[in-house]
Amino acid sequence: MKKMNRRAFLTLTGAALAMMALTACGADDAPAAPAAPTNGKEAKVLEAINKYRGELPALTLDSGLDPTMEIVVKLAKGEMEFDENAANALGAAYANYNGLCAPIGVRTDNDDEDMNVTPVCVYSDNAELMAQNLNNQLDESAKANLKSPAIKLVNIKTFEYSGTTYWVALIAESKKVTT
Repeated sequence: MKKMNRRAFLTLTGAALAMMALTACGADDAPAAPAAPTNGKEAKVLEAINKYRGELPALTLDSGLDPTMEIVVKLAKGEMEFDENAANALGAAYANYNGLCAPIGVRTDNDDEDMNVTPVCVYSDNAELMAQNLNNQLDESAKANLKSPAIKLVNIKTFEYSGTTYWVALIAESKKVTT
């Protein structure tokens, strides 16, 4: 499979965002999907995120983001390259949400030829410790997104990679209603 350079990544990401904007025409906010069932680890991550958010309202788990999370986890584990197919799949999954932010818990690095996605948020049974570590693990954009009062929905996945348990999350303002 052909690896993607930064310019191609930005072009595909822009196309995915344009597709999301077009699908938003005439859409209203919809109620959140029912809460996704969580295991103990996902519940601990949710607790940590809500602690990090401080006085802001607690986030609601949303199972509608599951297809997108599957792609994000595959990218983070190196099971899938970020190419045109991945960008299109992410764009389609994002199309059902308003204000969906970039994945929390992964970092994208690139050189002249490749786009690499690396997990950065290590899971701990201690929610307080995970909340404190977010300042060191996330870039400024991810921190600002998590602290946004507009964000209401979240989907969380934990996974094993190279002998360590990581977590990733997707956050959004609301779900769209199509007319």
